Amino acid sequence: MVTWVKRSGLVLAAGLLVALARPTLLSLLGGGILVLAGLATRVWAAGHLSRSTELTTSGPYAYLRDPLYLGRLFFIVGLCTMGSGWDWLLLVVGLGVFFGSYMPRKRRKEMARLEARFGEAYTRYAAQVRSLIPRLTRYPEASRKRWTPGLFWKDNREQYLAAGVAVIVALLAWRYHHG
Repeated sequence: MVTWVKRSGLVLAAGLLVALARPTLLSLLGGGILVLAGLATRVWAAGHLSRSTELTTSGPYAYLRDPLYLGRLFFIVGLCTMGSGWDWLLLVVGLGVFFGSYMPRKRRKEMARLEARFGEAYTRYAAQVRSLIPRLTRYPEASRKRWTPGLFWKDNREQYLAAGVAVIVALLAWRYHHG
């Protein structure tokens, strides 16, 4: 039930974003750069993330704790920038939900789960690696594990989010050409 409500909210937000959009070439290009940064961040992170089986400290996790959330933040800002028009209002609401509800809830649940699962190793990691602001140097205890397509595709299923974002981008580009 909770997943259905979340997905319905995302679909509603995406619909509003496209309906309110008044994209310009500049907004599409500027926002598109942020969307691509979000996509690259999430693809890189998802190919390293082994949920609950190991403390992931390789790839982007060597520099920040929550690269998937950073990628999502890039998506929010990028898509709203692409929309231009009244999408600034959705950006304010989106950032409010992201920082006021989503991040605190995720952080509470996830940090408790990871601390319970990985103990002192996670406590050391969390003390040295920030959530959304990358370190300038690798975490000293970072793993050298390589990016794995199976983690991206099967375990973390990022292709579905990427496809959804691609549909929104296509609709915004369509609005620019036909709106």
